Amino acid sequence: MKPELIMKSFHATGVWPMDADAVLKRFNNHPQQQDEDSEVGEHGDGDTWIQLRKVFDAAVNNELLHAQNEELRREINPARTRSSQRTTLVTRDGDDWHGGAVFMSPRKLRTLRARKAVEQDEAEQSRLQKTHDRELKAAATAYKKQQAEEAKVARQLAKEERDRERKARAAELAAQRALKKQQRDAATAQKSHDTPIGSKRKASHKAARIPAKRRRVVAAASRDNAGPPAASPPPKRSLRGRNIKTPARYK
Repeated sequence: MKPELIMKSFHATGVWPMDADAVLKRFNNHPQQQDEDSEVGEHGDGDTWIQLRKVFDAAVNNELLHAQNEELRREINPARTRSSQRTTLVTRDGDDWHGGAVFMSPRKLRTLRARKAVEQDEAEQSRLQKTHDRELKAAATAYKKQQAEEAKVARQLAKEERDRERKARAAELAAQRALKKQQRDAATAQKSHDTPIGSKRKASHKAARIPAKRRRVVAAASRDNAGPPAASPPPKRSLRGRNIKTPARYK
């Protein structure tokens, strides 16, 4: 038999989906009413299909809205979806051979509880130590930042002080130069005031005078009785004191 025939037989007998009226209708001899019901069930009128479609659309929209509202509630209240933290005491040895049930003596239970308490204390100490380390690191960072700011301010103040000293030194040098210039101008003015107007600068040396030539007329008769020859005249000198050599033809 085909699966379609099996499903039709289930539907006809009311086995699936469960329907007791499918069997009871066979005992009611109302063929006309049965035909009308079958026609309406198979075909139906136009209003029935429109209403069914509206109901189906409304049901689908309702389900979608419910799903969206549920998601929004989960996002708004995430604490409700968190799983509660549970503490389970387990033994260190012999826990992998049984199915999960553990039978412990009071002594074993006290030991496990003590170990669990120690582990919790260690975890708390570790958390506190990490918090303390973070605080120390933040304090060290803040201290370094403060030191850097103070060093920056000190450098700025030192720079301003050097600028002031440089400006003061420049002003002092300018004042000294102005005073020296004023003194030189005053000395020059005093010197020009003391010097007479008509005075002239004397020559550093006098120009050498050119000796005039002297001609001696000696009589021919007295040449025999002449004494020793006369000394040669002094050499001629120029205005600058240099000797002038006279050509032989002019001697």
